[in-house]
Amino acid sequence: MAYLTRVPAGKSTFALALAILASAAPTALQSASVSPMAVYLDGRNRQGTMTLYNPGTRPEEIRIDFAFGYPQSDDEGNLSVPLYDEAPQGEPSAVPWLTAFPRRMVLQPGQRQVVRIVARPPPGLEEGEYWGRALVHSKGGVPPIEAGRQGVDVKIDVETVVVVAVNYRNGEVSTGLEVSSAAAALVPDSTVATIDLARTGNAAFLGRLLVEALDDQGAVLGEREEVLAVYRTLRRRVAIPVPSGAVPARVRYTMDTHRDDLPDRGVIPTEPVVFEIQPK
Repeated sequence: MAYLTRVPAGKSTFALALAILASAAPTALQSASVSPMAVYLDGRNRQGTMTLYNPGTRPEEIRIDFAFGYPQSDDEGNLSVPLYDEAPQGEPSAVPWLTAFPRRMVLQPGQRQVVRIVARPPPGLEEGEYWGRALVHSKGGVPPIEAGRQGVDVKIDVETVVVVAVNYRNGEVSTGLEVSSAAAALVPDSTVATIDLARTGNAAFLGRLLVEALDDQGAVLGEREEVLAVYRTLRRRVAIPVPSGAVPARVRYTMDTHRDDLPDRGVIPTEPVVFEIQPK
């Protein structure tokens, strides 16, 4: 489970807080678990659920709110999900009409809680997919971190935030991908492949990316498979390990909608996209 850690500290203690968290053991940042990690709603099913569980030994204070965001990439293909209280102009945001029930709670150790996510879209909504992220704030399960520096004692409360995708589909929705550009570079014992993708249709493309390095007979020398979520455009860069001394003749990219990790209604099926290039 991926989560974001936030430390509510003032400017004077922010750098120290980061240093403390960087040195903390991963288990010290345990938070309430959330499943599933994506909720899909539509005009016939405007309610979805997620289950929260406290695996720790201390009560967890939970607060749920919503923000707008989707996966984006930089020039190096690094992924991030910027979150906004208000969506940028022109973005299809579901945030203003999403609600969680209950929104606040205290989870005792070993306790589970089902939370309903409800969409109340406005009338006359255009067809298409609308996006949001449920933010599950969890605090109290980890004792405050105490540290001293230059004679100043600091106590920092740790809050974790689990981010869950919430997509609302109105009317007929479709998706697909176009390859804007692709490249592959040969480096010792691997091939570094880069591909730029643009989504078609009116909904996000949720699937997988399979990249294969092939010899001149079409045999697979090495491959990498990663999950893929293209909301608008995306760059992916992957390194494919190949046997020492092998020289790939082609690199094949396959993008399809096989995603066993998503709920049943998550994936919008579409035809696979296959693209090949010669590495340089």
